[in-house]
Amino acid sequence: GVKTKNERSWSARIQEDYPRRAAQEEIEGAVGVRCTVTADGRATGCSVTASSGSGILDDAATKAFERYARFDPALNDAGEPISASWSTRITYKLN
Repeated sequence: GVKTKNERSWSARIQEDYPRRAAQEEIEGAVGVRCTVTADGRATGCSVTASSGSGILDDAATKAFERYARFDPALNDAGEPISASWSTRITYKLN
């Protein structure tokens, strides 16, 4: 299956990219995200599977995930990289 690559690094970048308006309004929340991981290890076609209750955070999560997340793709029986689905939860929390 799909395995994350440098997850600490890209998770930190997603947090650093906290939506300005959400920060100003002190909005926090967790967003369930599902995407396709391509054969080259990039996230694409991300969608919200569980809303945070804030459209600002939901939209930011899908965009940031596609921008920053990297993976080792799934492999088929011949050991060749293939596209596969992957899900996670992104938590936005102010310091």
